[in-house]
Amino acid sequence: MEAGFKQFVQQGMIKAKKMGATAVEFYLAKSKAQDIQIKNSAVEETKLAENRGVSVRLIKDNRLGFSFSSDFSAQALDRMLHQAVTNACFSDQNRFLAMPSKTDSYPQAAIYDETLAKRSLSEKIDLALTVENIAQKADKRIIQIERSGYEDGETEVWLANSNGLYGYQKSSYCGLYALALASDGNSHESGYGMDIVVDFDQLSAKKVGEMAALKATRLLGAKNIKTQSADLVLDPQVATQILNIIASGFSGENMLKGRSLFHERLHQPVASQWVTIIDDGTMDHHLGTIIFDGEGTAAQKTILVENGVLKNYLHNVTSANEAHTHSTGNGLRGSYKGMPSIGVTNYYLAAGTVRTETLIRQVKTGLYVTEILGAHTADGISGDFSFGASGLWIENGHFVKPIRGATIAGNLKDLLFKIDGVADDLTFFGASGAPTIKIAQMMISGE
Repeated sequence: MEAGFKQFVQQGMIKAKKMGATAVEFYLAKSKAQDIQIKNSAVEETKLAENRGVSVRLIKDNRLGFSFSSDFSAQALDRMLHQAVTNACFSDQNRFLAMPSKTDSYPQAAIYDETLAKRSLSEKIDLALTVENIAQKADKRIIQIERSGYEDGETEVWLANSNGLYGYQKSSYCGLYALALASDGNSHESGYGMDIVVDFDQLSAKKVGEMAALKATRLLGAKNIKTQSADLVLDPQVATQILNIIASGFSGENMLKGRSLFHERLHQPVASQWVTIIDDGTMDHHLGTIIFDGEGTAAQKTILVENGVLKNYLHNVTSANEAHTHSTGNGLRGSYKGMPSIGVTNYYLAAGTVRTETLIRQVKTGLYVTEILGAHTADGISGDFSFGASGLWIENGHFVKPIRGATIAGNLKDLLFKIDGVADDLTFFGASGAPTIKIAQMMISGE
């Protein structure tokens, strides 16, 4: 594939330059994915999908053109180039458009499990069946495992541009999941457990099965509460959801366009002193790790917020040029069918030093939030939000009853300053993660 891609690129570069392009880039991606679904202790379905395609991105007259194809013939190359040039004619001029320069070497990181291809189908099925069995037996109130399964995949990427840049990277992932249903005779709840990692040996059927059972059972018999002001404690998954909502605020492009939650706040406090937020594309054995981004810029670690102070924005090459800085390696692509856009790699709220139990013991009256609804409705620019919330009520540092039907509303800017405790249990959910966090005195609407 590598030799064929280089020949394809060489031909494409020559043709694109003849058509007036001043910069050209080719991006090829090849992927395969497998999914095994379990139902009632038997394999319900197995899927195996493979995908391959190439895209071209070019700059002509300070305008950006893009096109893609799954066909690698000479005729397809001509069609793709003509479409990209045509598309460039209809895009806005931008004098900051550019592509990264040649990189002599890229930092290497562990993002591919060499043993994954050697794992047998029966080994993967056994792991998925074990998840179902563990979830079913974890608690007598579990009445059904709605579904469980195993999934994995790998992706290869080749990227080359007219500045002499050439890069290759190969990555993998694998995961387990389960959806459990529980009942106490009066109420029913569901709980979802999952774990997605780079290396097969990192998977834990016990962790996923017990997670699904716990989430399905801990809110059984949940009641409403009266409207009141109280502390909030967000479990790591909910804290990660909040962190993901504010991620767009760190985009350099959004900042330049005035669409950032943190617009023109560089080197100013944007959260309490307990908050440090990091984006790190170089971490070994993490799902968000890359060798280079979707433009070919090497991955790096970027401290976004340090002890509450905004330190950096995330940039691709174009936004970095406009902001008179350097790309942070965050011009990411979802597939060969899309152009690079600014996104996060391994993005997390740094762990604190206090244990979760200690943090909870500090709460006189409050809600330990295990689930929020409506996260997608939060306004990532103004920061306004209104979430439905469920969890466990805390009195004098102890859980006393399950709660549902509460509403938490406010502004994310205020919420970040109200964080007054961060635990040591940093947990990743995919490529994003957070520890348990405590938030002082928020209004909780109930009955």
